[in-house]
Amino acid sequence: MKITFYGVRGTSPVTQPDFAGFGGETTSILVEGEAGETIAIDAGTGLRELGRDLEKKSRDGSELLFLMTHYHLDHLMGLPAFAPLYREGTSLTIAAPRKKGRTPKTVISRIFSAPLWPLQIDKIPARIDFLTLAASSASAAFSRGGLRVTWAPLHHPGGSTAYRIDEPATGGSFVFATDVEWRESSPAERKAFLRLCGEPGPPGLLAFDGQYGEKDYPRFRGWGHSTRQDAVEAARLAGVKRLLVIHHDPANNDLTLAAAEKRLIKVRPDARLARQGTVVRLGGKSAERKRRGKK
Repeated sequence: MKITFYGVRGTSPVTQPDFAGFGGETTSILVEGEAGETIAIDAGTGLRELGRDLEKKSRDGSELLFLMTHYHLDHLMGLPAFAPLYREGTSLTIAAPRKKGRTPKTVISRIFSAPLWPLQIDKIPARIDFLTLAASSASAAFSRGGLRVTWAPLHHPGGSTAYRIDEPATGGSFVFATDVEWRESSPAERKAFLRLCGEPGPPGLLAFDGQYGEKDYPRFRGWGHSTRQDAVEAARLAGVKRLLVIHHDPANNDLTLAAAEKRLIKVRPDARLARQGTVVRLGGKSAERKRRGKK
């Protein structure tokens, strides 16, 4: 299993040079199975580069499963610029649980409606299917080729969803939990998340929301995000092997995040702040972690 982080910034994209080290694109990642299966999670501005890379790999169309954690704009704004949408032969299945009565089809159709976008959903050249998931996967997990997908609700305004992707053939396992306020989560919400992380066993990698530092959090309590210390606690309780902190505050430049990462490593040596372009390989003999384009 190969995981590429195309966007790790939260709330809004940033473009200044002193933010480039950790990256300024908002949330979007790609999970690729050993057999070539592709699953994208979220459609932040990082989706533009993700789409370009997919087009390089598949000139004759491709199949992609899209998992949406929730529908706030920083996780949606890259979708209209997703190049494969405008190619015949591309097939997308956009999946998510119903949130506040809204299905994936309801929300995505609205994004492409007039006057918000010049091309409406029924005119998009790609084939787009929608899948409304149950609130959790306690009795409704599904597979995409050799990848198994499970999920659980998270505490966030309007709701959010954590996803787990397992590749039984290689032993790779990954949990993605962005836009969660761990300290405000109810016992039932925490139990559901820890169950997701525990079945069938602790994941090889957990990517967890850590937008704030301890000093900043009191000003933003109730906004739906966690601290880096919360991410460490969640990882400890879940028994995960490696932790990547995601959804960086757009106000934090490279110097601020690098200092935060040093403090994080002192608490948990295997933890890091995710960087745009990070690639993680899980399962099998080729497991490794590197930056895209670097050995």
